[in-house]
Amino acid sequence: MSGAGQGEMGARAVPIRTEGGAAALGRVYAVTANTVREAGRTRIFSGLLVAAGALIGLSLVLSDLALVDQKARLVQDFGLFVIPLLTVFTAVILGAILLHKEIEKKTLYAILPKPVRRGEFLLGKFVGLCLLLGLQVAVLGCCWLLVLLLRGGEVTAPLLTALALSYVEVIVITAVATFFSALSSPVLSGVMTSGLFLVGRISYVLTDLMAAQKGVFVEVPAMRALGRALVTVVPDLSTFHIADEVLLGWQVPTDYLISAAGYGASWTALFLLLAVLAFERRDLV
Repeated sequence: MSGAGQGEMGARAVPIRTEGGAAALGRVYAVTANTVREAGRTRIFSGLLVAAGALIGLSLVLSDLALVDQKARLVQDFGLFVIPLLTVFTAVILGAILLHKEIEKKTLYAILPKPVRRGEFLLGKFVGLCLLLGLQVAVLGCCWLLVLLLRGGEVTAPLLTALALSYVEVIVITAVATFFSALSSPVLSGVMTSGLFLVGRISYVLTDLMAAQKGVFVEVPAMRALGRALVTVVPDLSTFHIADEVLLGWQVPTDYLISAAGYGASWTALFLLLAVLAFERRDLV
């Protein structure tokens, strides 16, 4: 058999697969790895991580102002409030700019003509950003727990559970940022994601106001309709906050934690689906 024939058979024996679940996962993984490297090297992420670490260190200084038996309590309060807030802030900023940077630098035009679908590209970006934010939560969490130990506190399972559940909120907000980034400019994406985050944090307040006997959400039909719409389309982010229960020493049921994680997964899936649909229809020219 000639060398040309053998070469032809070899080419047929090892085809390049571009279809199938394994191939799709491989493409998503490639985009994910690239996103982690790219976002991790940005000055914005490095600056936010340094600033966040400084704020955690600030809790060590602030605890000196508290009573001796309240030093650990102050550090616990500070960490459970600051770490989720700073990580969400990072998710809003990076989620708003990562996709835009690909379009602005025109690297997206070189990727999409290859066997990489838009949905796979967007999913890879989302997963990569979630991994990076998870690393941020882990680093800040370790710094916070170290400060807590220095102030005579204890690292308990409920504290770790509260931190893990707050990361579920971060994942939801990252999905929201991905959705708005697939739709619009970075500035508008950041504003809309921040607005949804703020409404989500006070969603339970809107529910209580609409259940009251009087007030603007009861007496004004237009405001009541607006309140119902916001409660329906915006996730209740208070679901992921159990800091008060943990600090009071209350036992948080396991089924609540499971349902909260499922609630976050459902909203994440919904916003990712909407993001893919929007990105598929977006004109990138």
